[in-house]
Amino acid sequence: MRLMPPESSSHAHLTLAWSLLFAAVCQWAPGLDALRFLPDDPTRLLPRLVRLEYDPLPWASPAQAPAPEAIDDDALIAEPSPVDAPVSTAVPGSSGGPQPTPAAVLSIAASADPRAIPLRGAFTEASALPVPPAVRDGGTGVPLLSIEDPHGVLERFYDRLREAAAGRAQVRVVHYGDSLVTGADTTETLRRLMQKKFGDGGHGFVLAGLTSPWYRRNHLDIKASEGWHINRLTKPTVPDGRYGLGGVTFRTRDAGEWVSWSSAKRRGDDATLNAGFTRLEVWYWGQGDGGRFALEVDGEVVAEVSTRDGGEGARVERVQLPDAPHKVRLKTLGGGEVRLFGAVLERDGPGVVYDSLGVDGTRVKLLSRFDPLHWTEQLKARQVDLVVLHYGTNEGEAADLGTKTYREDLRPVVQQLRASLPSVPCLLVGPMDRAERDEHGELVSRPVVERIATVQRRVAYMDGCAFFDTYRAMGGEGSMAVWARTGLGGGDFTHPTKQGADRVGAMLFSSLMEGYRRRESPH
Repeated sequence: MRLMPPESSSHAHLTLAWSLLFAAVCQWAPGLDALRFLPDDPTRLLPRLVRLEYDPLPWASPAQAPAPEAIDDDALIAEPSPVDAPVSTAVPGSSGGPQPTPAAVLSIAASADPRAIPLRGAFTEASALPVPPAVRDGGTGVPLLSIEDPHGVLERFYDRLREAAAGRAQVRVVHYGDSLVTGADTTETLRRLMQKKFGDGGHGFVLAGLTSPWYRRNHLDIKASEGWHINRLTKPTVPDGRYGLGGVTFRTRDAGEWVSWSSAKRRGDDATLNAGFTRLEVWYWGQGDGGRFALEVDGEVVAEVSTRDGGEGARVERVQLPDAPHKVRLKTLGGGEVRLFGAVLERDGPGVVYDSLGVDGTRVKLLSRFDPLHWTEQLKARQVDLVVLHYGTNEGEAADLGTKTYREDLRPVVQQLRASLPSVPCLLVGPMDRAERDEHGELVSRPVVERIATVQRRVAYMDGCAFFDTYRAMGGEGSMAVWARTGLGGGDFTHPTKQGADRVGAMLFSSLMEGYRRRESPH
């Protein structure tokens, strides 16, 4: 056996030490996201069989929990009986066959928006806020907690809903969030109830592939080949910040990679919803060395697109279709990188389109990883009528998270959104209660959740959004323990079960409809 000389061994140890130091700097130093190699959750590096983890579907219910009562859609959609007036939060003194069309360039309007929503007062970090509204029985089978809207920003959204109800408008909602939105049970409930009441606008924007085992859409099958490189707002990131509308971009240079979106068979009383679509849009990034893709609908190639045509920029390929179920398949043809964001599957005519844009592990701070002009461009191109920011679950991982730190994470995102889309209402949706076991084995709420909700409420007042307090609506302190015992809370005491997510969606819908009715009949 040949032994290494002492000086060589010393050099090897020194090289190893410097390599470990460099790796640590890349992993934890700020501003070096592109060089980081560990996942957000380091346990992902362990073999699956030796991980200590919950069921990979966070909506799984504890085995002993009873089956909860189903949501009564008819009761929620109908005009409920009058309820007690909520505590006011107003500021004093305020009152044929497929036909492809050419790809369009998405651009940002340079002029100021004359329809900007004015604020009805000035709130600071030291301002006294009104007493929060009380949770009440709304007569619908779910608790009713009024949305706090101190600046009246949702009035414009309610007016648009009234136009949809009269058959004159298609209303679009973009709902951002974390894993509660990825699985889409909460937003599927909102979509279902909105479309039953105001009209079926279709599936809306969906990603160009599967980002997690539970990413899905009701009545839609989404499949993709294995050769796509997927970049998220979480990790792995992209240096240019161009993630598309949904915070995820899909890239490949290989020919033959594909993604498909297909109308799915359906059962139940909502079987008529999203049965078909009439408008297909593929959202992608154009670039000088871009590749090509073919777009196929129901087995027929309807377009071949070169992503290098027109140079760099966000683009959309549109195809008009008959109102029927369809199977769409996109296949890459090589010649350079194809970079996709997603597809829009909508129906022409009045109704509601509800985009569910959840990315697992996301915190609101990560929205700052968007290139700001690109994010604005995507939202403006979507012609959105309401933007919902639904975060707080992952922030709650940090039990010692302070209000000042979280406020500094949240405010810049909200301020950017309000500045770039001053005429579009925004709604902050707070986190659910979260439980953990104390030293006696009892389930208790994590205090950080209430702190997060309190900061969101104040930022909504300060920067011009509405606010819905999910924590208080579900019962406040101790509510997750109750939800877990009754089949509404998941076994991780953080996520809801499917039935619990359905209830969260129903509570938010009920609160939006209360505001809608009050806007319709203010007296």
